[in-house]
Amino acid sequence: PLKRGIHRELMATDFQDSGMKLADLKRAMARYCNRPRYLKALRAGVPRIDLQGQPVGVVTPEEVAEAQIHLATWKAQHGDPPAVSRSSESVFPSNDTPVPKEHLVPGRLELTVKFSELPRPLAVQDGVKIGIETGEGVVTAILPRKIWRKLEQAAQDKPHWVAALSGALEHATATEITLKHPTLQVFEKKSRPEGLPAGEAPAPSASAVKEPEPMVSRLNYPPLSLKGRRSASNPD
Repeated sequence: PLKRGIHRELMATDFQDSGMKLADLKRAMARYCNRPRYLKALRAGVPRIDLQGQPVGVVTPEEVAEAQIHLATWKAQHGDPPAVSRSSESVFPSNDTPVPKEHLVPGRLELTVKFSELPRPLAVQDGVKIGIETGEGVVTAILPRKIWRKLEQAAQDKPHWVAALSGALEHATATEITLKHPTLQVFEKKSRPEGLPAGEAPAPSASAVKEPEPMVSRLNYPPLSLKGRRSASNPD
């Protein structure tokens, strides 16, 4: 949908040099905006765009109702409009179109940064301030001293570790992002043997595999012998 009164902006451009009158341009724009395909594109909350393609206001429910009346009148006079391909009528606004306020839902922003080197601490009034340098800027947070000591201990106990620092956004500048109410989790990374392809588990060493012991009967019966026994079928 176009910005209301966009014909005035058109007259301020090269159209003014073409000799076209404002009334003629307004009439041409009115015919365009009353076409069935244009009327169908009017939906409540859809942004209107200006000559540069930037959003300027949104379509109101009253404008949608008015468009439906015009569309019904057009159908009564001309019948149903011819079917068009799905791709030709799928006109979407640009990706930088702002979301209308009535489309928003409440939520909470929480940021997470991961690091695997112990930062150099800075003692401040409310605890220990640390900084992590990322591609998007420096992330800073103030940890309680108890949490900082746990991080130090985990870095000593675990040879390979990674920490996840999460928190709400307190403020952000072009070079620094500050988190408030930070939480910290430390995980141990499992190291992979050198030279082992990714996804392949290390084979157990030969010393770790025990040979199966042969099954030996624990019942020590004396060997059987037929000597001295009489056959039941041939008695003396």
